[in-house]
Amino acid sequence: MTSPAAIACALLAFAAAASAQATAHLAARIVPVDAAPIDGGVLVEDGGRIVALGAKKDVAIPTGANVVDHGEAWLCPGFVDLHHHVSGGGGDINDMVLPLNAELRTLDVVKPSEEAVRRTAAGGVTTTLFIPGSGTNISGFGVLLKMRWGGSLDAMVLRQPGAMKVAQGFNPERGSGDLGATRMGSKELLMRQLERGQAYEAAWRAHRDGKGAKPRFEPELEQLRQVFAREVPVLIHTAGLRDCIATARMFQDVFPVQMVLSHGCFDGWLAAESLARRKTPLNLGPRMFQFDPYGRMQGMCQAYWDAGCTDMSINTDAPVVAAEEFQLQGAMAARLGLPWNAALMALTLAPARQIGVADRVGSLTVGKDADFQVVDGDPLDPRHAPRAVYIEGTLVHRLGDVR
Repeated sequence: MTSPAAIACALLAFAAAASAQATAHLAARIVPVDAAPIDGGVLVEDGGRIVALGAKKDVAIPTGANVVDHGEAWLCPGFVDLHHHVSGGGGDINDMVLPLNAELRTLDVVKPSEEAVRRTAAGGVTTTLFIPGSGTNISGFGVLLKMRWGGSLDAMVLRQPGAMKVAQGFNPERGSGDLGATRMGSKELLMRQLERGQAYEAAWRAHRDGKGAKPRFEPELEQLRQVFAREVPVLIHTAGLRDCIATARMFQDVFPVQMVLSHGCFDGWLAAESLARRKTPLNLGPRMFQFDPYGRMQGMCQAYWDAGCTDMSINTDAPVVAAEEFQLQGAMAARLGLPWNAALMALTLAPARQIGVADRVGSLTVGKDADFQVVDGDPLDPRHAPRAVYIEGTLVHRLGDVR
């Protein structure tokens, strides 16, 4: 029989081994985003998750933990970009034979060795929504990815599917003369497809509840069914005043789905008061400014914010703006009138909440993934390129690795 002393020694040895896997990151300042900044802080990571966070005097570093002292640097969350097209090796992600492609997905074209993935991480962006283009009204489903370069696809996928991509106005207007060449035709096609998806999900829900026969399997509606089950949100490419209003009407007033209006550029900001009343989630960019009818420069984000649109994130639409310049997008928004706290939120926690992964990413919070960047000061100052970037506690970028 094993003695109590031997059991105690074994438990102590196990605890020591477990704590030895932890890493404590020391920094002059930690910016959690969802809480006040911490001066003289420590972040403890174990198994890819944040297990402790606070001032050095208040946090006990586990015995045997690895300690990384970042000196005078700051720690802030990895950025989250919801409008990203460059994780697939540069191939076309618009299949434009049909105007509606709810059965397509970008998961099948993700290329973990793609150099753009590494460059994205070099800019402090740790999570992206890799979506199809906007050549059709429904171009398919995107996948939420961690920007881990050079490994396996499984190591990159945060959620599949990540969101359905819809495009309204301009881009998806078809030039072949068939149905969908006008806004009237494209709206009719889109409404018809969404109604089919809604009915398909209702039939499956009734079957699950024992209130109906098993529906006929329709593969082109399977992913769309998840949208109406509210398991997967919709990201809608929308630009201009008219289309911003139309998007909010369709995806908030008519169809009960989780939605994010993406772009909002050109004169879309003139719809800001209407969108504020609906509390429309906005993912703004890549244009950060517009000239108003009198030739004055209007900050996009500031215009929406001042009208009361506070559920706001920012995007690059990479490669329209290079993925690694996401920080600059936030800096421009702040320079053009968006409050600093709102600008940092728009790169971190706001997009994580909008897309439904705020339990994993977007802020430095105990229990979340240890996705963070090390910067020499203000994370919205473009003079401070990330010195180091970590995803789930693993170093994925050091300054100078990518030139």
